[in-house]
Amino acid sequence: MGDAGAIKRVRTAGVMAAAVLLGGCALAPLEPGAEPSLAVPPAAQGVLQQFGDRIESGLGPQESAYWLVDTADSALTARLALVDEAVSTLDVQYFIWEPDASGRLMFSRLIHAADRGVRVRLLLDDLTVSGKDAEYAALDSHPLIEIRTFNPWRSRSHVGRVVEFMFQGGRLNHRMHLKTVLADGRFALIGGRNIGDRYFGRYDEFVQNDLDIMAAGPIVADVAQSFRDYWDSARSYPIADLASRRNRRQQLEDHVDRFEEEYLAAREKFRAVPLEPVSWRDYFQELADTYAPGAGTLAYDSPAVDDGLPETLYAPFVDFVASAREEVILATAYFVPEPEFVELLGELVARGVRVVLLTNSLASNNHTVAHTGYKPWRRPLLDAGVELYEASAEGDNLRYYAAPPTDPELLGFHSKAAVVDRRWSFVGSPNIDPRSMRLNTEIGMFVDSEPLAADLAALLERDIAPRNAWRVTMTEDGDLLWTGNPRTLKRQPARGFWQRLAEFLVNLLPIKKQI
Repeated sequence: MGDAGAIKRVRTAGVMAAAVLLGGCALAPLEPGAEPSLAVPPAAQGVLQQFGDRIESGLGPQESAYWLVDTADSALTARLALVDEAVSTLDVQYFIWEPDASGRLMFSRLIHAADRGVRVRLLLDDLTVSGKDAEYAALDSHPLIEIRTFNPWRSRSHVGRVVEFMFQGGRLNHRMHLKTVLADGRFALIGGRNIGDRYFGRYDEFVQNDLDIMAAGPIVADVAQSFRDYWDSARSYPIADLASRRNRRQQLEDHVDRFEEEYLAAREKFRAVPLEPVSWRDYFQELADTYAPGAGTLAYDSPAVDDGLPETLYAPFVDFVASAREEVILATAYFVPEPEFVELLGELVARGVRVVLLTNSLASNNHTVAHTGYKPWRRPLLDAGVELYEASAEGDNLRYYAAPPTDPELLGFHSKAAVVDRRWSFVGSPNIDPRSMRLNTEIGMFVDSEPLAADLAALLERDIAPRNAWRVTMTEDGDLLWTGNPRTLKRQPARGFWQRLAEFLVNLLPIKKQI
C-alpha cells in the first residue's frame, strides 16, 4: 500500500480548559487546567499478560498480531474472555449498548471484574445513556467503575431531547460511533458491532452479519491512546454530573440483581456461553497459535466535534482504496458516497483494477432511509465497471450469525471492511456514507499482512457468493437485474409490500445528507 506513514493517525492534543455550554447549562468533565488521565502500563501479571508476551515474542519489529472475529458466538466469546481475564484495567467504548439480555450479561461481567479489583472505565455515546441515567449512575457508584457519556443532551427527558435537538442539532448530530474493548493494555478489540442481542445472534426478528478485529502487540498502545483522547475530551461528561440526585441514590445492588435476573431469564439464548466468569486460558492458547502477524496503523477521528472535525478517518481510507493496483473489495453496511469516491472507483477500474462492492439490499437493510440514499448510485457504479453485490436477507450466512436456539427471520449486513491487493486489510467502525464521513467519529485499523488479507478476502468472497448475495447488473436498456441462487429478479429484493411502500415514502424526504 506504499508508505505506512501516508495513513495518518488522527488525534487531538490536550483538553479544552473552559467549561462547555450545552444550551446554557455549563457542564465541565474536567476542572479548568486539569491534567488528562495518565497512561497505565500494561498489566504485569495475569493470563492476558502471559499470552500477550508469548505472542509478542514471535512478532517481528513493528508487527502486531491480529484475529478476525466473525461469527455471532465468537464475537460474544471474545468480549467475555477479555473482560473475565482482565486483572488491571478495562477501557470500554461503545456507540450503542442495548438494554437486552446480551447487554445485561456484559454489564454483569464488567461488575464482576470491578468486584475483583479491575478498574473499569466505560465511555458511551449519549444516545445509549440519555433516558437511562438511573441505571448508569448506579453502576458508576461502584468504587472501581467510572462512566462517562459523549456529547450529551442537556435535557435528560425524551421530550426534552427532541426540543433540544431542534436548537442544538448542529452539535448533537455528531455522534461517537466507535466500538472498542481494551483489556489490561494487552489486547484490543474494535469493529462494527455494538452491544446487543442482534449483534450476537440472539434476536428473534433479525441478526447482523458483522465483523471485528482483535489485536495484541504494539498497536494496542495506539488503541489505548485513542480511548484516552476520547475519555479526556471536553465532550465527555461524567454521568454523575448529569444524573439527578434521585438517580444517584439508586442502589447498585438492585441493578446488579436485575441484570442477572434478566439475562438468566433468557438463559436459553446463551446455551454455548458461560453465564458466570470462567477461565479462558484455552481460548487465549488458541489465539497464540492462530494469529496473523503484520504492521498495522490505527486511524481515528478527533473527538473535538466543536471544531468541525478538521481531520477525519475518511481521508486515509480514500488513500487506502486509491492505492489498489489489482483488486479492492469493499464491504459496507450503508453506501451513500461522495461523487468523488465513485469517480475514484471508476478510475481504478479504468486502470485494470477489479473493484467489488458489497452492501445491503433493501430486504436486508434495517435502515430504510439509508437505502434511499444508496439507491441512486447503482447505475453510476455499474457504469463505472464496479462489481456490485447486495446482501441477501435469507442467505446461507444466517447459520453463522444466529446462535441456536434463536431462529431469526432475517439477516442484516453490518460489516465495515476492505481488502486491497490481497495484502492490505481495513476493519473498523465507519460506513461509506455522509454520517460516517462527515458527522460521526470513527475508528479503524489498516494492516499490512498477507495472511490476514487472505482470511478477510475469503470471508468477503463467501458473503458475495450467489447463496448469500444478489449480483446487481444492468441491461443494455438500463434496466437493473438482481441475480442470486437460483433466481433473477427485475425489481429489488424486499421484505414485502409494506417495506417497498416505506422506502418509496422515505425517498421523498430531503434527508440524504443526514444518513
